[in-house]
Amino acid sequence: MIRTAVVVSLLAPLACVDSGAPPQPAATVTDSAGIRIVTTPPGDLVYAELAAEPVLSIGEFSGPDELLFGRIQSVRRDAAGNLVVADGQAHQIRIFDPQGRHLQSVGREGEGPGEFESLQGAWPVSDGGIVAADILLDRITQFDAEGTPDATATLAGSEDISFSTIGLAGPGMLLSRAAAPYVFSPESLSGSTKDVMDAMVGGEENRRLLFVRHRFDGTLVDTVATGRDALRASVSRGSGIEMEVTSFTVPFSPRSVAAGSAHGVVVTDGAAYGVRVFGEDGSLRLIARIDDPRAIRTDAHLEKYVRGYRSDSDEREIQEDIERYRQSPLPDSLPGYTDLLFAEGGEVWARRYRFEDASVARWDVFAADGFYLGRVDVPASFRIEEVGRGQALGVATDELGVERVQLYGLAGLGS
Repeated sequence: MIRTAVVVSLLAPLACVDSGAPPQPAATVTDSAGIRIVTTPPGDLVYAELAAEPVLSIGEFSGPDELLFGRIQSVRRDAAGNLVVADGQAHQIRIFDPQGRHLQSVGREGEGPGEFESLQGAWPVSDGGIVAADILLDRITQFDAEGTPDATATLAGSEDISFSTIGLAGPGMLLSRAAAPYVFSPESLSGSTKDVMDAMVGGEENRRLLFVRHRFDGTLVDTVATGRDALRASVSRGSGIEMEVTSFTVPFSPRSVAAGSAHGVVVTDGAAYGVRVFGEDGSLRLIARIDDPRAIRTDAHLEKYVRGYRSDSDEREIQEDIERYRQSPLPDSLPGYTDLLFAEGGEVWARRYRFEDASVARWDVFAADGFYLGRVDVPASFRIEEVGRGQALGVATDELGVERVQLYGLAGLGS
């Protein structure tokens, strides 16, 4: 049985920074087979504002090695407030106290115990230790509270499936993105070089993603949700043995993403302003969405997209890329959500699609019960990694490409 009710959210106005703002429109709540579905009409409610200056900043352009970051993959705080930073370029986990003082560095490049080839992330766990993932070594490493590696594991699954670890997903569990193997048929491997390439990179069957959970010992727990990777296409130049075929990701193609925490797992298909929330047991419990249409894609959007990443290229190269993309199956609309995270209290933060040269990123915030709380505008140069304790923790990148770990207060949060 499906039960529907119209409910006015009382939570949203309480979280609004501007008390004089108009009330949030009524949300429609549907209960379908035990799954709560909350749909909110479009609105412009501010949930919180990022402080103008960080309360903590770690990282330098030049200085001690521990303050020079190359490619920060993740940053989280442990129960004591210490910051655990995974630097993929340095193949190292660095730990700082709540005041930003360096305490310890763990790991180095290599294949031995406690070493990394491609560090994906490092996350503090409840016993004071850290669990880290390496995609090239296909390895999970557990470190004890002193930073000593005390256990390693390989994520179980099909040999044809590659796993990319996203983060924690409940006590003793990791959430990973799994790319299913390519599906071929005899027909797909016949024809021209371009036909074969199209068969390899295109088709719905070759876009399928799985979001799965493993225990720290590598045991597969479950497949929480399925999704779709971004659409890929190919173009060809020349003919015969001189034909050159290039494959690429189609601009504006929606892509499923997920995030995990002690509250469960949240997934979006990237094609709308909506999220699915799965409980600790892996079952779907909530769908939250904003009934806001996505922007219609235009030629101006395509040009903006190309110029965003081709800023140092000449006009000929820019026009070549634009023409190449025009030959691909471009979506009619811009994507919806492109990034997700769980806040400490169970709220879901979902970031809307933005262009490369955008100065601001918009995050929509949903309460744990699915009601829309409002938006938070954040500088596009600041990548939020964690929200909790009335603060936003993340990675800031300056105009020179220098990365810093920064912590900002959130004004108006919960007021």
